[in-house]
Amino acid sequence: MLKGKKVLLRPLKKSDCAFFVKWMNDPEITQYLTLYLPLTELEEEKWFENLATGRKGIDVVFAIEDIKSKKLIGNCGLHKIDPKNHDAILGIAIGDKKYHGRGYGTEAATLLVDYGFNQLNLHRIGSSVYDFNLRSLNLHKLLGFRQEGRLRKKHFKNGKFHDEIFLGLLKEEWKK
Repeated sequence: MLKGKKVLLRPLKKSDCAFFVKWMNDPEITQYLTLYLPLTELEEEKWFENLATGRKGIDVVFAIEDIKSKKLIGNCGLHKIDPKNHDAILGIAIGDKKYHGRGYGTEAATLLVDYGFNQLNLHRIGSSVYDFNLRSLNLHKLLGFRQEGRLRKKHFKNGKFHDEIFLGLLKEEWKK
């Protein structure tokens, strides 16, 4: 478990899936994610089982809990971990909207990136963000991620096409 001042990153429990299904079916949350079809409980349980068995590649996923209330507020992870190239993709979602814009995501992402570089010995962590997701763009910039590319009008969200911005952070940039 990884502990900050506001959040605790802990291993997932099967009981967390019910919260994830609720959040992943909320358009206010999914507008920032690649998901666009309704998510069923069965699909989420299969995802959880695949994660537990490692059938979908190497992923390290944590539940995000508010330290004070011990309430589950989201999840985050390092996905598609490549042990040869020491690379992974960062993903984070604060599903409980009461916790948006209050620093919980920033602290969770900081703990996760530090874990990736200093415990998993990653060399690079990548991520991508839709161009209209200013909160996520600001989070990545705050952590030191740099824009590495852009796919123009790649995703259809909220009635129009949007760019996908690719970001990356190297271990030596994190240490600074």
